[in-house]
Amino acid sequence: MSLTALLEHAYEAHKMNLKLISFFSVPFLISFPLSLLLPNFVALSGTFLRFRSVALNFTPFDALFIALVFFASLALFAFAVTAINVVVRAQRTLNRLTHNEVEKIESCTYRMFLVFLAAFLATLAVNLAIFEYGLLGSAGPTLGVLVTFVIALLVLFAPQAIVIDDLGVWRAVEASAKIVQRRFPYFVFFLVFAGFVVLINSWIFLKLESFFLGARYLALVTNSLLILPFLEVLKVQIYLSKYTIL
Repeated sequence: MSLTALLEHAYEAHKMNLKLISFFSVPFLISFPLSLLLPNFVALSGTFLRFRSVALNFTPFDALFIALVFFASLALFAFAVTAINVVVRAQRTLNRLTHNEVEKIESCTYRMFLVFLAAFLATLAVNLAIFEYGLLGSAGPTLGVLVTFVIALLVLFAPQAIVIDDLGVWRAVEASAKIVQRRFPYFVFFLVFAGFVVLINSWIFLKLESFFLGARYLALVTNSLLILPFLEVLKVQIYLSKYTIL
């Protein structure tokens, strides 16, 4: 399948399921602002953790508050990703969204949550070790970015593996890595396309920030309701490309 056909499939799937996808994207809109209660910052239409701001001497109340906010935000994010994938899977395989499909969202969300949690904890552990102990000197931050990037690649298509093939946590990560390897041109196209739309979105709202404060937060809203859902739809098309009959 050509890259043009890939985008066309994604566009049609998004358009046909726009109402449901928009509805299930609302948790994105909640999870991102919720995560700002943590030591995060807004950049490139997303929220990012300040590793240097993560204190290791939390009070019990601080630790409990951060844990609750983090788990709530991650659960909402996992639910939104799962629901969008279930909707698009049903449309792409020419099935109606049945009651059983809706019930499947719960079990898939749990597995998705575990995947994202494992990826986050691995990223956090590596970067905290680098910043706290000054590992590798000036090269440490670069290594932290590379490790974070590799972890992100490993779980990039895990949501699709969980929803479409009903895989467990570790097998989903394995399947995700195989998609990156076996559909490498699609994977590169996805990174370029995702980077382009996120940069354009960020650039537009940064320009608008000279007219009114808080424009960057509108970029976050656009990312939550439009960009992220469409990118998930595009990932479904890439994952399903391994089934040539589809």
